[in-house]
Amino acid sequence: MATRSYLPLVQFILLLSIILTPLNSGFAQDTKERWVFGIHGGGNLWIDDYNKRVFGEGGDLMVRYGFSRAFSLGLVTGYEGLKSKQDPALGGVSYVKLQAIPASVMGWIHFAPDKPFNPHLYFGMGAMMYKRTIHSNTGVATGQTKSSFHVPVGVGLEAFTSDDFSIALDVGYRLLDDHTDGRIAGKIDGYATAKVGVNFYFGTSAAEKRRLAVAELQHVKDSTDAEARRMKALVDAESERMKAQAEAEIKRIKDSTDAEARRVAELNARRLADTVLVLEKGKTVTLKGVNFESGKATLTWESEANLNAAFRALNANPDLNVLIVGHTDNVGSAASNRRLSLRRSEAVKRWLVRSGISASRLTVAGKGSDEPIDDNFTPEGRANNRRIEFRVLK
Repeated sequence: MATRSYLPLVQFILLLSIILTPLNSGFAQDTKERWVFGIHGGGNLWIDDYNKRVFGEGGDLMVRYGFSRAFSLGLVTGYEGLKSKQDPALGGVSYVKLQAIPASVMGWIHFAPDKPFNPHLYFGMGAMMYKRTIHSNTGVATGQTKSSFHVPVGVGLEAFTSDDFSIALDVGYRLLDDHTDGRIAGKIDGYATAKVGVNFYFGTSAAEKRRLAVAELQHVKDSTDAEARRMKALVDAESERMKAQAEAEIKRIKDSTDAEARRVAELNARRLADTVLVLEKGKTVTLKGVNFESGKATLTWESEANLNAAFRALNANPDLNVLIVGHTDNVGSAASNRRLSLRRSEAVKRWLVRSGISASRLTVAGKGSDEPIDDNFTPEGRANNRRIEFRVLK
């Protein structure tokens, strides 16, 4: 007989599951900084000192506020019609009913605040005002209004159909004192409950505020970018005009400078063409006039004539092998200077190999600033220390 009393509640929960299962609106909700008002209805089973459980009606009114994405706090009140039977009658009592108004402060822990389906756990503490009606063999006795502590716990699920509306299902248990059924048998009373209802959301969530702020920033950025593009177009037009004028002047100066440079280069080439580089086994010869761009291993154009002299000397002495040694001044770290001097030696070797000298006759080394031939305190001294040497091998 007790099993039949539970049947309506089981059927009710199964029906709600069937209704909510296909619901998938795609709305993900953030409850932080939002007020929620809920209306829920359903039923209960009073667990007391009588032996027959009877399905009773109940409803809740809920208001809460989201303090974070995962936690809300609020107040729940409503009405519960708690019913119980006794068979056989006990002390002349065969049926008991409570007309109760509970009110509790409750907290909700939300497990999926960014999902369309948001399961939660709730708990709280409050009080319940009730009036007890007892049916007995002698008639009906109506009692006075009394109170009990009211401790709700349970789980639930919200399914969002929009940003401001959700369908809610809650199941749980409400712990009461042992006086609600009129009997003190050493067992604390309570009731199981299951309810379904709707929740209405008010205000703007923290996530929505962030989205609006980002949208406003984007609007400001777009406006600023448009103005920046307009100003850039004006500046670019003026820059192009000035650039054309500057390029014309630069070309004129460059043509004049190139002509003078070619004249000086031709003069130096004729002068250096008569230079004879003498190579002897075991001797070291400095290649004067072989220079590089500052801080690089790129040969300057004026080094060509001096490298030609080195080529002629190597070509005239095919039995000689040469160690090409690079040196730098002391500006910069010792390690970087050694790497730079080695790269400069390799640049000279590549030039000679391209000109026809066998690579097997040439080896390279980089000494950095380790072997100065002058002081490094004057520009002239540092220039003398930046050099390429041929060390003719025995």
